[in-house]
Amino acid sequence: MSSAHLALAVTVACLAPQHAMAQETRQAYIVQLAAAPLASYTGGVKGFAPTIVHGQRLDTDSEAARRYTAYLEEKQRAVLALVAEAPVQYRYTVTLNGFAAMLTPDEVARLKAHPDVTQVSLSTEEHLTNRGSNQHAIPQNQR
Repeated sequence: MSSAHLALAVTVACLAPQHAMAQETRQAYIVQLAAAPLASYTGGVKGFAPTIVHGQRLDTDSEAARRYTAYLEEKQRAVLALVAEAPVQYRYTVTLNGFAAMLTPDEVARLKAHPDVTQVSLSTEEHLTNRGSNQHAIPQNQR
């Protein structure tokens, strides 16, 4: 083998793991599932009583809430089985039915294709400033 071919082979061998690692880079995502979260479930799933009744506050300790939460957690486990290697950061059941996880692009694609998944969003950080949020909402006199 010539030295040029050997150098090319070594370069390709060194770059291949970096390329594979780049494809497997994980980012934080929020995944929302289709079933209503605990705070807005008004019924409709056979065998599960509503967790919220018009005019009443949510009681997260009620039997209906405990049973429905278990149902949501089971649905989440079924979806998470598609991305078993993904580190899960948080699981949500009260105001959002879903989870936050570190996902690869391939895992994101698999989740988006699942019928129980309604949204997969890249997680972002928002920072508040001391300037106030209404500062830009006031129209300026334009002449």
